[in-house]
Amino acid sequence: MQKIDKIYFDIDGVIRGVASPKEDVMALLRFCIDNYPGAVYWLTTHCRGGENHVYYALKGEFPEEFVEELCQKVLPTEWGALKTDAIDMDSDFVWFDDNLFEAERIVLEQNHVLDGFFKMDPRDTEMAKKALEFLKNFSK
Repeated sequence: MQKIDKIYFDIDGVIRGVASPKEDVMALLRFCIDNYPGAVYWLTTHCRGGENHVYYALKGEFPEEFVEELCQKVLPTEWGALKTDAIDMDSDFVWFDDNLFEAERIVLEQNHVLDGFFKMDPRDTEMAKKALEFLKNFSK
C-alpha cells in the first residue's frame, strides 16, 4: 500500500473501552478527519442495517462538540453479516479493528488486501499513538 484512500473505524475496542488515553484517541480521530476529509468511515455494529447509533455510542466518551463533529464528518457504512461487505476492496484502505473474524480474513486474503487491516489491541496504552504514527507515515 503506497497511499490511503479510505479509513474504516470500529468503535468498541478501538475508540471506546481502550487503555489508550482519551487524548491519544482524539488525536488519532482528529488526524483522520483533518487529513482524509470524506474518506473516513464507521465500520461498527453501532452503524449497521441502515441504523446509525454512533452518537449514542460515543456520547460521554469525548467532549460533546467533538462527538458531534465526528458524527458529521465520519461517514456511515452499510454491511450485512461481515464488515468486509462495506469495504471498497478496490481502494487502498486501512481498517482499524480489534477483532477480525476468520471469514473476514478470508475475504481480505481473496482480494489481496489483508495488509489493509490494522489490529488494535484495546489493552495497549500506546495503541492510539501507534495507529497515528502508522498513518503519519503515509502523509509524508
